[in-house]
Amino acid sequence: MLARRIIAVSPDKAFGKQMATALKAAGGAVDLHLSLDDLGKGDVQAALVVLHLDGELATAAAEILPRLSGEARVIAVLPRSNLPAIVDVMQSSDRIAGMLVAEDFDSRQLSAMATRVLAGDIFGLEKLMPWGAQIHSQLVGDYQEKSLCIAQISEFAELMGVRRKYREAIEQCMDEMLMNALYDAPVDEAGRQIFSEIPTKTRISLRLEQKAVVQYSCDGHQFAVSVRDAFGTLERGTVLRYLHKCLHASPDQQIDRKAGGAGLGLYLMANSATTVYFNVLPGVATEAACVFDLETPKLQLEQFGFFTEKIDAAGRLATGPSRRLPQGHPVERRRAPQPPPPPRGLIGALLAAVAAVLVLIGIAAWPRLFGKPKTAEVTFTTIPKGATIEVEGRNAGTASDGAVVVRGLEVGRAYPVVAKLDGYESKQAVVQPTAGPNAYTFELVARTATVVLDSMPSGATVEIDGKEVGTTPVTLTTLAPSTDVDVVLKRTGYEATTAKLSVPGPGQELRMVQPLPVSAEFARIKLVSEPPGAQVVQNGQLLAAVTTPAEVLVEAGKLQRFTLTMPGMVPATIEAFTPARGATGIVKTGKLVAGAPLRLESTQSDARVSVVGAAHCKDLAVPAECVLGAGAYQVELVAPGVKITRQVKTTGKEATERFELGSVEAGEGKQLQVDGKKVKKVTLEVGPRTVTVVDAEGTRQVQVRVKAGTSVVAN
Repeated sequence: MLARRIIAVSPDKAFGKQMATALKAAGGAVDLHLSLDDLGKGDVQAALVVLHLDGELATAAAEILPRLSGEARVIAVLPRSNLPAIVDVMQSSDRIAGMLVAEDFDSRQLSAMATRVLAGDIFGLEKLMPWGAQIHSQLVGDYQEKSLCIAQISEFAELMGVRRKYREAIEQCMDEMLMNALYDAPVDEAGRQIFSEIPTKTRISLRLEQKAVVQYSCDGHQFAVSVRDAFGTLERGTVLRYLHKCLHASPDQQIDRKAGGAGLGLYLMANSATTVYFNVLPGVATEAACVFDLETPKLQLEQFGFFTEKIDAAGRLATGPSRRLPQGHPVERRRAPQPPPPPRGLIGALLAAVAAVLVLIGIAAWPRLFGKPKTAEVTFTTIPKGATIEVEGRNAGTASDGAVVVRGLEVGRAYPVVAKLDGYESKQAVVQPTAGPNAYTFELVARTATVVLDSMPSGATVEIDGKEVGTTPVTLTTLAPSTDVDVVLKRTGYEATTAKLSVPGPGQELRMVQPLPVSAEFARIKLVSEPPGAQVVQNGQLLAAVTTPAEVLVEAGKLQRFTLTMPGMVPATIEAFTPARGATGIVKTGKLVAGAPLRLESTQSDARVSVVGAAHCKDLAVPAECVLGAGAYQVELVAPGVKITRQVKTTGKEATERFELGSVEAGEGKQLQVDGKKVKKVTLEVGPRTVTVVDAEGTRQVQVRVKAGTSVVAN
């Protein structure tokens, strides 16, 4: 079979070669170009076009899409993760099947996505996970099974050593995908959503015959989950429209979170996973898949795609090869020998045995078919009272006074019974009534109350009854429901604060944020830069993970110096100040302007350099680098026995200023006179120099040539 033509376009020659190699692995004949001009004018014919949207090709998608012919598809590669840009590009044309990012590029990911587009066969996590990673599967049909499934996946993730922040993202995505599969995807024969007009509290108690298929897998480097429904109703436009709405909604706009709406859920998925794929076979199945990179410090979307499976009239992949017997290979047909007829005596014995079995079945079934079954009543008692009793899935009553009597239950028959009460774990039992009175008691176990506690700012130590229980934000599940607890929050630079916490009832959740007042021994300083995003240097020390705008705590009554830095910008030095005890509301602003690095070098390793007028470039050890704006500067170099001043002009481009020094040493019995002082050795810049030599014969001028890094003798 001939390879399909793939066109790859990248302004970066080296990156383009990586793309081409990956696309060849997907079975394509690849044409690599540096610009769209190489494609000439007119229609572009290819099965797949891969565009690296960087530099001059940032708008290449809009230029080439109108020129594509046939069923050509496009994969776009962005320079870095950018969800708004991903959505905008995907919305520009249905030809764009997927997106990747060039940052931390993995050629295997591009190969896999290209294979999806060209060959189909898109369903299943085995397409996303490396060979050897076990794929786990289970079916989910209702809300209770959904909760159990998510708990099992979270337990598996913890067993695999997945950190908590990744487990929380996995649980959130699973919850959204299962809610969509169970309650948004189902449609009737007319294509109308079954649950669209049913309130959420009602529909979560319902159950469909078509269960959702859940898959999950982990290889230690990435964790993947997928949910597949049996309806295939998800549309590409719906996904992109919801994402666009969430990205561009103003604070007072309502994001869809009503019955039948999955807008916010899709947005949460896109912000919680590194890969989000939607696979659809219209009218048959929809699969949503999320992959989480467990080695990245921050989860952000790196791959996104919407893929549609194509099936031909014979039920095969439309893009797959046909499987026929080759011509010239006839199939030989031979007539099988006829078996000998069975003996008539054996046939008669078998018929008699069958008749005897039928008679016995009739005798056993007669009372059930034609006799009236005996019934009994069962009294169900619940502790605590108020639980609802369900028999065979039907509501049999509520134990308002602690008990429910259910009549008409058939004696000897096994009935599944469930007791349910808000705030308590449901309890199930199989009850088989006997003749006479029957009684059964359900003792329900209260669910834990959940308290999510945070502080402003976060990072405070939480103590209850003198014991440390965590650091904010912290989730507490061991507190007794419906009780009051005193919580102490402590953080360096802030006053210890005691808060009264009212623990909610069983199964309920409380979220609380406690502000912390600044300690009188400290002051709170707000640092603002123009543009924002600058790193903060305090008293010569870089503050880790702090970028403007930011609030920092400093010791009151002590001189504070701040410098704001940003790559490619001239650092902004904030005038030194001394804050008062407990001061708040102090705002310091710095403006950074574009600049370029000036590298200062010297052959004298112990020399130090300064740039006059640049506070961030004072007394630096060589070699040193100083970012400066365009202009004229005075550079000073100081080394033992020498001070050199140069005028340097910068143009806004990277430059190097090098000081080449050597030494001059007086001959035997002689000395050098420098600035009225007699010395044995002096350091000078390279080149021809005149020195003053003093000896018994008097004082005289001597011409010498100073060489870099060496010493010459003057006699």
